[in-house]
Amino acid sequence: MTAKGPIDWVYYTPERFDAAVAEEKVIVLDFTAEWCLNCKTLEATVLADDDVVAALKRPDVVPMKIDLTGENPDGQARLLEAARRTIPLLVVYDRDGTEIWKSDAYTPSQVLDAIAEADSGGS
Repeated sequence: MTAKGPIDWVYYTPERFDAAVAEEKVIVLDFTAEWCLNCKTLEATVLADDDVVAALKRPDVVPMKIDLTGENPDGQARLLEAARRTIPLLVVYDRDGTEIWKSDAYTPSQVLDAIAEADSGGS
């Protein structure tokens, strides 16, 4: 449970999110919790896929994680901002911070397509 994994996730704060938007980065936001078995399954399969890992390691992409295991008012607020109340949830934002795609059940190709769309400015 303490293994870091292949992705260098940034822990979500509103300030870190805003900084990534200011730097015009694509943001991949993963909502998760220790008790969420579906979250852990997606992390171990889809988000550990070699092509997804490579995309998340690009310097113009910020992989950001919101851990909702305990009290996290900022994380809960961001979840509501994504018009959701449950997890798992993965949200991809383009370079100006506009939500491009979100899903609670996804494949590697869907994640890669969403990152590509966000990279092109959502067009």
